[in-house]
Amino acid sequence: MEKLVSNEEIEDKALQLVKIIKDNNDYKEYLKLKEKIKDDEEIMEHIDKVKVLQKSYVKSAYLDNKIKQELDNELARLESIPLYKEYLIKEKKINNIMINIKEGLNVIFEDILNNKIS
Repeated sequence: MEKLVSNEEIEDKALQLVKIIKDNNDYKEYLKLKEKIKDDEEIMEHIDKVKVLQKSYVKSAYLDNKIKQELDNELARLESIPLYKEYLIKEKKINNIMINIKEGLNVIFEDILNNKIS
């Protein structure tokens, strides 16, 4: 079977896609927000508390309602911080972009394998 494109061409196109993503304003804003969060001690303290509570809750096999309530309260506090809320919104948008790219590529690859694209 004859190759439609070389591995080098595929890699080049993949790198072009990565560049498009990295040049996207939403992605750039997401990275800036991520850095701001890392520099914010209050937010990082809440994030650390959430991680500890999540581990405890998992260890309890999701049965300890006291830990669950504490975890929910800590998450609510964290999500009430405007900077963190903005970060979550941007993160969701970026994740949706990535999912759309992945699903789009899957459809294209499926079409290629089923000879729908020549």
